[in-house]
Amino acid sequence: MSTPGSSRWALATPGAVAAGGAWLLGGGSLLGPACSLVLPVLVACQSKWWRRLTVALAYYLTGCWPIVSAVLGYWGAQHAGFAIAGWLTASILLALPWALPSRRGGLLAALLLTALPPLGVIGWLSPMNAMGVLYPGSGWLGVVALVALVGTLPAAARGRRFGLSAVAGLLATGAFMNALAWSVIHPTAPEGWIGVRTFIRPGNGNVLADIQNNQTGIGAGLQQGAGARVVVFPEAILPDWYAGTQAQFAAAVPRAQVWLLGVQAGAHDAVVRVEHGRADSAPVAVAAGLLLGGDWQPWNPRTLHPAWWQQVFDLDGQRVWAALCVEQVQPWTWLEALWQRPTVILAQSNTWWATPGNAAPAIQEASTRAWARLMGVPVVTAVNR
Repeated sequence: MSTPGSSRWALATPGAVAAGGAWLLGGGSLLGPACSLVLPVLVACQSKWWRRLTVALAYYLTGCWPIVSAVLGYWGAQHAGFAIAGWLTASILLALPWALPSRRGGLLAALLLTALPPLGVIGWLSPMNAMGVLYPGSGWLGVVALVALVGTLPAAARGRRFGLSAVAGLLATGAFMNALAWSVIHPTAPEGWIGVRTFIRPGNGNVLADIQNNQTGIGAGLQQGAGARVVVFPEAILPDWYAGTQAQFAAAVPRAQVWLLGVQAGAHDAVVRVEHGRADSAPVAVAAGLLLGGDWQPWNPRTLHPAWWQQVFDLDGQRVWAALCVEQVQPWTWLEALWQRPTVILAQSNTWWATPGNAAPAIQEASTRAWARLMGVPVVTAVNR
């Protein structure tokens, strides 16, 4: 004989699969960020820890599936075992905090633990993405509103009048803010700013291939950036930023243009500024977060290292934030951006490893769209496919 608790669990598990699947099927739309809020709602309805855990596992096992094809695309088919292990490990680690007691403190702790380091370094698919869907243009008020909404879910799940009223009020506020955003908030990229799209495979240490890739990147910048003031290139478009590379690009940039290049500078994933006849040796931005197990392997000192804090930089009268590849799905790096109040966001990605049908690049795009919408800030996108 089924109990009300087991019935809720039986319905919640496929609901969590659907919410995780929304990230895979929604492309770069707001479907995934919107459905991420389903996770705390379903968890709040479960009275037993193992039911909360299985609901969260259903969500993350579904949404994290692109990890498998990403590893295979990046490292090769011979790493299939590592790909499966990465998918399972990420899913389990992100699901564990949601097994905490389904009271206000437990839900809020799970929300923060999966969004902030150390666990937040793999913290994609976070319900915090829903802030940009519910409360566009609200900034920190949207953060407070979502925290309040999650905090009232346990009371609402138990049918308490206060909880139901609070949830209804916060959702009504979200509806009002969406109506306001639709009629008032229309962020557009600064005039003369464009993002470059390239199709460059890494040289993997082959000097001749790297030189050819540099020439391909320059050609793309000259063609796609014709007449622009600021030309934004993808993340890690250059594997180094040595003096010879600096001179090559400084000679190529047209007069009155600024090129923002994604490079690997020293031990960091970075953005450098280049003008005609001048290339800055020091980056203007350094990635706060990196892909754990990919470009960043804490056990290997020869890999790149995260800076943990990225500073907004000024250019052409704008306060610029560069969301570099995996940073686009890490809530804690977006909170850094929110704190510094940028006026334009650079979404720079390098997804050459993405096999056809891999949803990871679209998840990056959807997450960027949600956070930029929360801040009411325009996005300039540059991608290497």
